[in-house]
Amino acid sequence: MQVFYAKIYLLMKNVVFVQQAGKLPSMPRKICSLREIKPRVRVLMAERNIRSVSELSRRLNKLGVEISIPQLGRLIDGKTDRWNVKVIRGLITVLECELGDLWRPE
Repeated sequence: MQVFYAKIYLLMKNVVFVQQAGKLPSMPRKICSLREIKPRVRVLMAERNIRSVSELSRRLNKLGVEISIPQLGRLIDGKTDRWNVKVIRGLITVLECELGDLWRPE
């Protein structure tokens, strides 16, 4: 009796690959790559006539969101990956936008 075995690989979006003994090539090392996203906060600031990061910081401080001007600058320029939920809520309120408006895929 022939021995049958299969390896099942689950990938993103519930795609399943099955590798049977000697019938399919082995799985590639790199399964998928992450899409880059870039912040659009500067564009939204320009559309709303907010001319500087310090002005945006002042508006956020009025809402109770405390963030330093240099840290806010790094966030909106895409130089950091960690976003505080309070800052995101504040940006949505100040810029009068939706969550999806803050970033764009590359």
